[in-house]
Amino acid sequence: MKTKPQFPCTGRVETEGFAGFLATELGESRRNLKSLTTELGQTLAAPFITLVNSGSSANLAAAILVKQKCGLRRRVLMAGFSFPTTIASFTLLGFDVRLVDTEPGGFNLDPDALKTEMDENVAAVVVTHFLGFPAQLGRIAPLTRDHGALLVQDACETMGLQIEGASLYSFGDVATHSFYHPHHLSAFGGGAVVVNSTELHDRVQSIVHWGRTCRCHYDTARCDAPEGLDHNFWYEREGINVEMSELNACFARWQLRSWPAQEARRWEHWRVWESALACIPGAETWPARTNVSPFVFPIGVTPERYTVLTRQILANGVEVRSLMGGAIHRHPAYQHLAHAGLKQCELMGRRSFFVGVHQTLERGAVHRASATVRQILEAAK
Repeated sequence: MKTKPQFPCTGRVETEGFAGFLATELGESRRNLKSLTTELGQTLAAPFITLVNSGSSANLAAAILVKQKCGLRRRVLMAGFSFPTTIASFTLLGFDVRLVDTEPGGFNLDPDALKTEMDENVAAVVVTHFLGFPAQLGRIAPLTRDHGALLVQDACETMGLQIEGASLYSFGDVATHSFYHPHHLSAFGGGAVVVNSTELHDRVQSIVHWGRTCRCHYDTARCDAPEGLDHNFWYEREGINVEMSELNACFARWQLRSWPAQEARRWEHWRVWESALACIPGAETWPARTNVSPFVFPIGVTPERYTVLTRQILANGVEVRSLMGGAIHRHPAYQHLAHAGLKQCELMGRRSFFVGVHQTLERGAVHRASATVRQILEAAK
């Protein structure tokens, strides 16, 4: 049985006070879904939001959107560091997913490697802002536009991300978020699909609501479903049923009220780790000054010391995790995926791990955990 670490990556999501909010706000059908859409849009300056029941469902909806928009194009490109359900959303729909190497010394898709893979058969490029670090969209977005491909951003490990001084939504066609409880905003489950046009918004809303035509649930004035008994049950495309629940939406609204304080706590924890692990020979950390909301705090060591050091850190009660299992093609389910070599991705997977900076962690525990890791890394130099 796995022993719970003394210093975990995440703590308990605060629920004290939610009962009162729930009693006031849970009532009229779809009230919280509508309110959360508005409040989340205002907080993130997100253009068009569709709420779903998980980040994985958000990725599935995005994949269906790509399939409906791409015509005969069948290829999808994404980085070697990609989450399983992000890939499966496309492969299960029949796309040919091809992996692309990550940037040297970083976590995200390499624009130079991507350039060699682009052709007229590419339906979409799926960028994962891995661990909350921003991909180089300033170089990637023009490549997708030049080849007529859609740009999908898996932003489930970040929120409020700024890239080159601009919101992530200004770069691509669709972005996805997760509100799983260890992530930035907890709804105890849930996610969102964000698009940048009314045309794509109508498509996504239809996809996640059974493929129906009716738009009354978000824009009565623009609904053109036929009148009569079939108004709510007229289907213009194949779809799924993955809308977020009212209860999850209500909890997300309650959590959103403390969003600035939660983000401040996350950054406070980041700075504790950054200060504690500064200037240790043989240990690498990555600055996060340009992105608003990183997911975790990554640490790099030499591949030869990786296993010994991570085991020692775990033995001292500090939870560390691999980079989501490392390069995805190492795993049995995804060994069939084609690629032209993932040298940088494999190297980063063999030498990097992460610790938690989650807002639910206790300040003193973060200080003690970082001091413990520093002591171990210094002793190993």
